[in-house]
Amino acid sequence: SINAEYGGQQENMRTKISLLLFLSLLYSTALSLDIKERISGHVHPVLVNVQQTQVKIDKAVSFVATPSLLETSGDWVTVSWADVTDPSYSDWIGVYSPSNVSFNETSPIKYQFSYKSPDFMDGKGELKFSIINMRADVVFTFCKGGLDKPTIVAISNTVQFKNVNEPLQPHLSLTENISEMRLTWNSLDASQPKVLYGTQSGVYHNTVLATTTSYNKSEMCGSPATTYGWRDPGLFHSAILTGLKPDQKYYYKFGDIFGYSDEFEFTSPPLVQPENEVHIVAYGDMGKGEIDGSLEHWQEVPSLKTTFGIVSDLKGKNPPRLALHIGDLSYAVGYSSQWDEFFAQIAPISSQVPYQVCLGNHERDFPRSGSFYTGTDSGGECGIPAETRFPMPIKKNPDEPWYSFDYGNIHFVLMGTEHDFRTGTVQWNFLDKDLSSVDRTKTPWVIFSGHRPMYIDSTNDDPHGGDLPVAALLREHVEPLLFKYKVDLALWGHHHSYQRTCNVYQEVCNIRNPTVHVVIGMAGQGLSTNIKIIPPSWIVYVDVLEYGYSRIKTNATNLYMEFVSNNGYQVRDSFTLSK
Repeated sequence: SINAEYGGQQENMRTKISLLLFLSLLYSTALSLDIKERISGHVHPVLVNVQQTQVKIDKAVSFVATPSLLETSGDWVTVSWADVTDPSYSDWIGVYSPSNVSFNETSPIKYQFSYKSPDFMDGKGELKFSIINMRADVVFTFCKGGLDKPTIVAISNTVQFKNVNEPLQPHLSLTENISEMRLTWNSLDASQPKVLYGTQSGVYHNTVLATTTSYNKSEMCGSPATTYGWRDPGLFHSAILTGLKPDQKYYYKFGDIFGYSDEFEFTSPPLVQPENEVHIVAYGDMGKGEIDGSLEHWQEVPSLKTTFGIVSDLKGKNPPRLALHIGDLSYAVGYSSQWDEFFAQIAPISSQVPYQVCLGNHERDFPRSGSFYTGTDSGGECGIPAETRFPMPIKKNPDEPWYSFDYGNIHFVLMGTEHDFRTGTVQWNFLDKDLSSVDRTKTPWVIFSGHRPMYIDSTNDDPHGGDLPVAALLREHVEPLLFKYKVDLALWGHHHSYQRTCNVYQEVCNIRNPTVHVVIGMAGQGLSTNIKIIPPSWIVYVDVLEYGYSRIKTNATNLYMEFVSNNGYQVRDSFTLSK
């Protein structure tokens, strides 16, 4: 049983606490950002001071980007320069799009320091960039004066894509009907966008037209989403594939007269019944990383290994059939181009399996925007980009991002911790009604998810949205529902760690309590090392030193969950719930 593991896991945790103390000491004595980056694998570089950017072209500088025409999104560009006077470690190369952007009004998409090129002190060098198709051309700049007072001394030739209307960012999601699958994608323009699909590769007997939507700057809540972080997001097309047979492989492509995508495939949802085994991956707080080593406002380098691990699982003998990302998705936080890069990173996952999400503080929170917490964590996005890009299975009023769905033998419930969840609110009433209507003869397992955790080993007791006050509020208002309706497993994020509780209710361990809580916020953002020296009595396992993701497998009588570390993709913790 889970409680039987408690003693051994506490010893494991004490060992990790000793390592944590050493790590904290190392952090406190680190002399440079570079040292901290090597410890955490997570990068928060200094922001470019956009308003201070000047253009003073030095005609003596040679600055070229090749090739000037790219075949497809993600292609590589080599940027070379020569005859730079007074080369410095603070010189950098920026990536801007579109090419006619105002440099003192728009943040670069990303950048690299020239010192990464071995010959930079000779006033020459070259660097390579992977360029995502963001529906416009691209230009590079050579900047002196560092990031605080940048001066552009050279601007490259324009780099274009062969098809600026390339259909990209495919992501599948569920609807309320198991015989359906929704596909959403992105492009610049549209003329009757559609999906072609069928049960044989290259043979598409079915066609479905998509609906198209978008959002604009005026819908954002504040800066940087309304200022130097804004970039036109293009159009979002959404089509519902109908008449799907259960557990059937389908092949599809999408696009319109401007061009079609490559072929992708997915397996349709299984029947909702206890005999169907289910395998999913789940994680939170992932973000995205740059494969070319570039920097940007935030960058979650470990997310790359998380993504690679899940993609590898998808190629295995028993691949996951669904991905659950419980908040803090792209960490775009007002920098629109980062959404494009996030979707490019997850496309190998989201094009194959339904990618179900809930909103976190970095998607939703902003003052006077209706969020439950009043921080500026969304960078002025206030949930608009996330909700537009990720249609929910249940059609409800705008800004009500809570929903549920059945998949095989599991009933999933996703709440919105960034909205009011107190007793009697719209959200609380939804949760109560939904959980009360679960048919356990069809879905014997109930998995409940939200971004901010109900149980957390943390020292953050800030009264304005800190881990401990929020957890207490969730236990006061939502935990009675979990207990009443016998929720089996609760998944949370926000704290960037892996944590597991005993079967707990009202902070008391008892094997007769129905719910185990697991925090899975370790997918990419900088790890949260603020745990207590003496852990809470209900904690079974804590890991604040490793990134990764989780796998969940169920049959009619057992639910098995494991934490997969990005370090060799080894299983660090696992447990089984039985009925």
